[in-house]
Amino acid sequence: MKRMAAMLAGMMLMLGIGTTAQALTLTVTSGTESKTITDGQVGDMSGINGKISFMDMLVGNYLVTVESAQGFSHPYASWPQALHLSAVFTSSTLGGSLTFTLTDSGLSLPNLRTDLSPNALVKYGIGGSIKVGDQITNTITYSTDGTSTQQLPELSLINSGMSFHAEDSALIDLVNPFTLSEVVTIDFGRNRGTSSFDAGVDIIPTPEPATMVLFGAGLLSLAIYCKRRKNV
Repeated sequence: MKRMAAMLAGMMLMLGIGTTAQALTLTVTSGTESKTITDGQVGDMSGINGKISFMDMLVGNYLVTVESAQGFSHPYASWPQALHLSAVFTSSTLGGSLTFTLTDSGLSLPNLRTDLSPNALVKYGIGGSIKVGDQITNTITYSTDGTSTQQLPELSLINSGMSFHAEDSALIDLVNPFTLSEVVTIDFGRNRGTSSFDAGVDIIPTPEPATMVLFGAGLLSLAIYCKRRKNV
């Protein structure tokens, strides 16, 4: 049995046939350096499938701690949460920028209907604390064919206080399998010091029209019943 499996794998390799690999990666980039951590590989301290974490990693002039970089291509996380990224970082110089890119690939959304358009609801948001005058952006991209990439409306905030929060949602068309990325960029302006953020993406399959009609009819019936009970 093992010999047959090995022969099959060899034939697939020679013919250029393969399966979609599921991989959660986090890349942290400054103006001078870029470091990438892959789930379960060197540098990942979490020890849990589908989750990346590390402490006090030096990237250029920034000291970075990622408390949780979480995806759903592995059993650790489940729908509707697709991606979750929480980080704390310290800038030792004035100005500059720092970018976090969390990507999960080979993904399949349960109960995804390809005969509906749009067939998925994406909800995404970010919150945290940055210095006055600093700017943070949160960008969600996805790809359903492995080549072209589509982007959702960007969340962008210039902080005027100690904390910030923004969220948005969009209806999109997905085809299994697909790739999903969350990109968070902080422009430090004239500041140095410690900042943090917590960002997440949820994806929910769009209910079919018949289900929505039944749901609406159920709510209407319940309202009529309650009104009649009140009048008795």
